[in-house]
Amino acid sequence: MNDWYGFTKNDTERIAPSQVYEFTEGMIRMYGDNIGYLMTNASYENFELSLEFRWNMDEKYKRDTGKKNSGVMYNIPSDAPDHIWPQGIQFQIKENSTGDFVFLDNIKAKVNGIFIDAGASVVSPKFDSNENPYGQWNKILILSYNGKCTQYLNGKLVNECIEASSNEGKISLNYEGSPIDFKNIKLNYIRKL
Repeated sequence: MNDWYGFTKNDTERIAPSQVYEFTEGMIRMYGDNIGYLMTNASYENFELSLEFRWNMDEKYKRDTGKKNSGVMYNIPSDAPDHIWPQGIQFQIKENSTGDFVFLDNIKAKVNGIFIDAGASVVSPKFDSNENPYGQWNKILILSYNGKCTQYLNGKLVNECIEASSNEGKISLNYEGSPIDFKNIKLNYIRKL
């Protein structure tokens, strides 16, 4: 995990990932009272990111009774300051909303031919649902290429935008208070579409 750092709501500085989250059996387990994220040190452009997630249903990690909520952020500008939550594009992982775009801190993009109004946190709903039941693994695939962002969930296209105002940057795995596990994180560069 040398390529990543941790940051939480209660911190003012970056911290080692193992000080915040658990790394076991090939998984990253995010849980506890302190929301935050794991962020890459490097910035990426024109990439394909795949990973798997599942809601952690173990009673000892159970935290809240509200809607389960997390996300994978990308195209976070290298100069964006660390805070909860930084500028970028999020693949929303949330009960009944997995696959939504969340455009944070005035990121703009065009969805279905219409520019999304910029704001602090603007949601563009998914086109379709495809999340597996709680406790089962789900596969996310994100393609980001020259301002076009395509999001897949378990092999199905769930959202797409073009002309994104942020088309390169860092990547984060978010912990927003609902225990979640991630595994099989793979990043490949796209040469040409």
